[in-house]
Amino acid sequence: MMPRVFRAAGRGCLVACALLLALVGSGCASTGTGGMSAARSFAGASSQPVVLTPEQQAMLVRWRQREVELIEAPLSADAAAELALLHHPAVDRALETLGIADVDRLRVAHTINPDFNGGRAPTTTETRIERPISVNLMTWLSVPAFAPGISLQDRTARVQAADEIAALLFAARRAWVSAVAARQSVRYFEDVVAAVEASEQIMASMRSVGNSSELELLRTQTLHADAVAHLTAVQVAAALERERLIQTLGLWGPDAERVRLPDRLADLPRTPVGPEGLEARAVAQRFDVESGRLQGLPGEAGIKARGEVRAAWLAYRGAFDLARHAHDALVPLAERVSAEQLKLYNGMLVGVLDLVADVTERINAVNAALDAERDFWLAELELQRSMAGVGVPAAAALPGASGFRPGAAYHVH
Repeated sequence: MMPRVFRAAGRGCLVACALLLALVGSGCASTGTGGMSAARSFAGASSQPVVLTPEQQAMLVRWRQREVELIEAPLSADAAAELALLHHPAVDRALETLGIADVDRLRVAHTINPDFNGGRAPTTTETRIERPISVNLMTWLSVPAFAPGISLQDRTARVQAADEIAALLFAARRAWVSAVAARQSVRYFEDVVAAVEASEQIMASMRSVGNSSELELLRTQTLHADAVAHLTAVQVAAALERERLIQTLGLWGPDAERVRLPDRLADLPRTPVGPEGLEARAVAQRFDVESGRLQGLPGEAGIKARGEVRAAWLAYRGAFDLARHAHDALVPLAERVSAEQLKLYNGMLVGVLDLVADVTERINAVNAALDAERDFWLAELELQRSMAGVGVPAAAALPGASGFRPGAAYHVH
């Protein structure tokens, strides 16, 4: 379901358009993954069969079962990251470079490496920023990547392989956020089109009996046509975002078709994560900082880490403020304006064209709030990535709106 504030400004608010126009007439909306990745991996790059111990065989079965569980349940962001780790073909080669057996993928996702810090998670972990699967994964990647006594060439290859695996998890989460946000926009504009279509039908009936002008009918038809065009655009965008997610997960065929996404993103948190201690934790735990220390470049790596974390937090905090402002101010204000417009209409002080313009403003307010919510969750993921020190920084979303009407934008002061 949509958040209450969006529902109020969605179905209820837009159906009000039809209601208001009606007032004019009466008063004056596969069969399962089956461990495909696992089976392929254990076949190996060569034709030689791989002999598994009973424990490994049991783990392989559990691996296959886990992939099926993830695909059959509604996909969450963390589940998307885990599925990419378990299923994406690119992980095979990287694990081989690190000397980690494919059969250990479930352990990598769900446990701390017993050879890392005595099997204990890093003491600097902040659960609101570092997700458990990412923390677990980094302990498994760090041990072979930073193992003593290996050549520079081997270390470089291992660090690169580890970075590729970790970056894939963050890419999967980003793709999930974008896909769910696009799906949420589609559902909202489906409601918009249904409500505006009802309004157009009412206006056509009124025009047929001479209770409205041709201009009023044309404006309502234009509103409907614009809504249909925007719905088509967001449907295409949602299909593309879903396809990007499927590719990031490494799925294809029936498995890809069975992936189910939630209808909406999670509600915004009550308060954002503060900047206190983020830089120090990043320097203490980032993967690239440890790599820099081993290469004799601790200062350079530390400066880069601190700068990335500061930039990521600033973008995160700005995105939170924008999303909270849109949710708490823009949408409620649009509702109040509509209520006042209705009073003026009942007093015969405004006409149908004013109501049509008001609907457009309300659509823009809700659309801006949906975009801001998506940008916040993407900014949080970038903050998580910057704390891990893997991959490359994602481009920060700039404040603005891809509104229903060109020029719709908002600012926070």
